[in-house]
Amino acid sequence: MVTASSHPIIRPPYNAGFGMIEIVVSMMLLSLLAIAFLPMLVTSLRVSISNATLTTATQLLSTQMSELRALGTTCAALETYGNNLPSEVDAGARRFSQTIEIDCLASDYPAKVPVTVSVSAGDPVPTLAEATTLIFVTG
Repeated sequence: MVTASSHPIIRPPYNAGFGMIEIVVSMMLLSLLAIAFLPMLVTSLRVSISNATLTTATQLLSTQMSELRALGTTCAALETYGNNLPSEVDAGARRFSQTIEIDCLASDYPAKVPVTVSVSAGDPVPTLAEATTLIFVTG
């Protein structure tokens, strides 16, 4: 008769999981990967902000051009509109200033008058968007 105490129990080698050294090495490798991607993330954030600013300026320019074309066919209406432009503020609290240059010097009407609309985001900042079009006026 064989009893349980007479035969030793054979167990596989003890494997408790990861040791402290493996955990430290894996954390170091993850931190190196994070440091490698950090400049790319900062650059993409800067490009995203720049693109948002340019998009807002282009939308303002397009809106001004549409409103100028819808005003009518007199130089007086165009010049009155161009002198009363409000400044716009985007979602990032950046203030955009708009200027409209209307060349109503033609003495022979009807004529095509060049109109230039430009949008900038401040005094030291150069113009972000600019467009010129011809508008037909009768007087």
